[in-house]
Amino acid sequence: MKKLIAIISVLAAGFVGTAKADITMSAGSNLEMQSIGSASNLSIGGSLGFAFSQDLGNGITVTMSGLSFGNDVAVVDNIATATTASALNSSTVAGTNVYGNVSSAATSGVVNATEMTVNAALTQTTNTFVTNEAVDADAFEQISFATANGTLTYGSDIEIDYADLSVGDVLSSDLTDTGLGAATSALSLGNITGNGIQYATSFGGSSLTIGYLMDNGGGADKFDTSAAAENTMAIKTAIPVGPLSVTVGYTSDNSAGATNNTMGGSTSMAAGNGTLSLAYVSSDAATDTTKLSAKYATTLGGASLAIGYSSTDAAGATNTNDITASISQSVGTGASVFAEFVNRSGAAANSDTSAVLLGSSFAF
Repeated sequence: MKKLIAIISVLAAGFVGTAKADITMSAGSNLEMQSIGSASNLSIGGSLGFAFSQDLGNGITVTMSGLSFGNDVAVVDNIATATTASALNSSTVAGTNVYGNVSSAATSGVVNATEMTVNAALTQTTNTFVTNEAVDADAFEQISFATANGTLTYGSDIEIDYADLSVGDVLSSDLTDTGLGAATSALSLGNITGNGIQYATSFGGSSLTIGYLMDNGGGADKFDTSAAAENTMAIKTAIPVGPLSVTVGYTSDNSAGATNNTMGGSTSMAAGNGTLSLAYVSSDAATDTTKLSAKYATTLGGASLAIGYSSTDAAGATNTNDITASISQSVGTGASVFAEFVNRSGAAANSDTSAVLLGSSFAF
């Protein structure tokens, strides 16, 4: 595979007339089995992606997100989904009266009129046809310009959820908590994805990231910047404080005439043979919500172990508490097996509150 990438890079460099072009490819696959309630669910997924970068020779490196394909439990059909519609609707005229030799079909009792009743149902054939198709893929959505002073990124799918610094979810698979009962208390960040820009830089031991969405209503490739668009701005900074690493984030989402402000903070420090992380997030959406979370990550032999906890409190609702755990063991270059667990209290009534997942993943 590495030889293939080298050949592709050389060919691409020949087309652009420089040897500075770089093409990278990543691919992976996973096989997972979930046990939740009385159900056992099996899933296979994977991904394939290409990225392209170019050193301009003037201190600027341009990187394009390229093309990526994904396959996971969130997508019903991972290649294409066809939607059908009716060409003709069925109809019936059973029992309808028909008149002959009259000037008006609504006239009855006229001399020489002949009345007939249709006793058999007359139907029309219904045909279907494809109206649209969707492919689970992302293509060339972002472009970045990196210099010694920082990286500026523009794109149609920029995500600036900087205030969501929660650490309690240690799950790596989307399947693990699929089917779990809906949380009675949930944190809402508002619209944090859309057309916009992001700038990240660092100075000393600190880092700073600023993001702004000119249109947070979606990630369309074309949008009118002169129109009244809903926007979102966000800022995040990480600062070392003694033995601690502290991160603070803020997001302000302006949508439908209302503003949703979210603030978050997290910190981590060495503890025992691992790392302890704590986080707090507060949102003043239509329902004020706070979320407190913690995580401890360590290693056991050659295995990686993580345990997480979060408690979410939305005004007027019962608290939702989640406990998550994961353990992963490498079984070769790019291959690993893992197990995950989740338990939820404060879920919808008569719903599943815990699940276990076993899986394997391969990186190519």
